[in-house]
Amino acid sequence: MKRFIIRKVLSYTLPKSSKPYPMKVIFADGSSFRPVSGEPEITMIFKTRGAEWRTLIFNYIGFCESYRNGTIDVEGPDALEKLVRMNYAIPKEYKRSNPLAWALQRIQEYRLDNKDFKVELDNLYRHYNLPAEFFHLMNGELYGYTEGYYETGAETQNEAQFKKYDYICKKLCLRPGNKVVEIGTAWGTMALLMAKRYGANVVNYGLIPEQNRVFEERIQKMGLGKKIKNVVRDARVLGEEKEQYDKYVSLGVYEHAGMNCYREWLENIASALKPGGIGVITFTGHMNHRMMEYFVGKYIWRGCYLLSLARVLGAMEDNDLHAVDIENSSFFYADTMRAMLGNLNKNWERIKAIDPTIFDEKFRRTWNIYYVGASESFYASGVTNHKAFQITFVKGVHDSYPRTRNFLYEKPCDLSDMKEYEVPFASTLSTTQIPGVIQHRT
Repeated sequence: MKRFIIRKVLSYTLPKSSKPYPMKVIFADGSSFRPVSGEPEITMIFKTRGAEWRTLIFNYIGFCESYRNGTIDVEGPDALEKLVRMNYAIPKEYKRSNPLAWALQRIQEYRLDNKDFKVELDNLYRHYNLPAEFFHLMNGELYGYTEGYYETGAETQNEAQFKKYDYICKKLCLRPGNKVVEIGTAWGTMALLMAKRYGANVVNYGLIPEQNRVFEERIQKMGLGKKIKNVVRDARVLGEEKEQYDKYVSLGVYEHAGMNCYREWLENIASALKPGGIGVITFTGHMNHRMMEYFVGKYIWRGCYLLSLARVLGAMEDNDLHAVDIENSSFFYADTMRAMLGNLNKNWERIKAIDPTIFDEKFRRTWNIYYVGASESFYASGVTNHKAFQITFVKGVHDSYPRTRNFLYEKPCDLSDMKEYEVPFASTLSTTQIPGVIQHRT
């Protein structure tokens, strides 16, 4: 009966996709069918009856969980990407919501909410406190996280990341001597560039031991100890520093504010910025509100809350933070996810060797489906509602921001000193684990 229903559902929905790929489905008993005719470019193999039941009952959540644990295989050149792309291209009228999936998402949203600081730390540690060399191999020699700036489309991963950091510095209108607070600089490249190239004095709020270790080593190596101060503090106490900062920046961190704290984050930013102060906040979210996707929220971005643009802008206005520029950088993020997906597969043997107890086959499959799903969802953002935003804002109604955007583009990004910020793979920083680090567990 379950196989009959799976046949009917897939044979009805998949051919409706505007991007159909010939596909074959093989069940655990060896029987098969072709929901999309033609020589198969995608072969989906159910290896157990349990995988069939999981997929039938929980739909895409069941499929993802079964793919993760190896009870479903997807074979063929770029087959997983094609399967996800085909699914996203199915018109909404042919898709049905799953009440069980909705309930799982809602329960997870409340269970992992970051309102409790201990829960927040655990959520953050499970992702960012993985061995730094994993992220080094994934993100390139600049440790560049979030969307790169693929200005021409011909940039290398490092070039796109370096251009991104410089682009954000320009958006901040940085000047020598500016006092800047950055929430979550990760492994440090943004803070290093602000201090060295632009002469800013930077305070970073960083909670992750493994990130802080790499960041502080880079600070010392570049001789920027007098320009950068790294503090282990939570973003929700930033407001204790009343009107201390000229500039504020956070790149891809606001998602971690969580369901019940996103307004509190903005209140603290408003308190810490001087009147007329400028800030840039980048985040992934939606145009209309939607819950965090279950599988990614469980294994990748625990406790994250992907806000709608309307909610963010409304909360900013309530705190006297006024948007002066909003940019949709979704395709940049899609390109970045593609680069990281390539790195994951190219460097998998090196990643696995870091610690086979962490970087096992389940890990590889989990991150594979995450990168594929993320990149394809950004490319299909008209259907998925998944966006990446960069918001530039000013505290108070002050005429302190340039009235045109010419200054952002009048000079090309200077890449001449990029190598100074890189950490070559051949001479990586120390990989010693810090005592007390919460290790990754699934």
